[in-house]
Amino acid sequence: MKKLLFSTLLLVATFANALNIGDSTPKFEIKDQFEKMHKISADAKTILVAESRSTSVIVREYLLTKDTNFLETNKAHYIADISGMPSLISKFIALPKMKKYPFSILLVDEEQSKSFTAKDDKITVYTISDGKVSDIKFIETAEELAAVFK
Repeated sequence: MKKLLFSTLLLVATFANALNIGDSTPKFEIKDQFEKMHKISADAKTILVAESRSTSVIVREYLLTKDTNFLETNKAHYIADISGMPSLISKFIALPKMKKYPFSILLVDEEQSKSFTAKDDKITVYTISDGKVSDIKFIETAEELAAVFK
């Protein structure tokens, strides 16, 4: 019984601050891999959140097959949660590699990462309508990601 109660409390705490359907998009600024500050635009339609290396690879490989302005054209934002990555690895390995990509990757810090729901090895897809979250999906394949933009 104690394990069940603890698990339930942990689940509630994990999602307590995360965006839910009906919530407004985050208002805080997020740095990209070039240290440029961004805000989720008021007319955004999609927010993709990758919280693991495997999900980041799926999003990155998909975006590399698209035009340079694909995210802007589709009013989408790509967020990578690298807050759990050791700082030396992010500074000397991950960020230099990310700077080679022709699209912005918004990088959330530990506090900002709490605003986004995450499931193990799944990409969180927020659908936005009129500045509010209208749907949340969890996907895990490039095919599912392609379907988001059809």
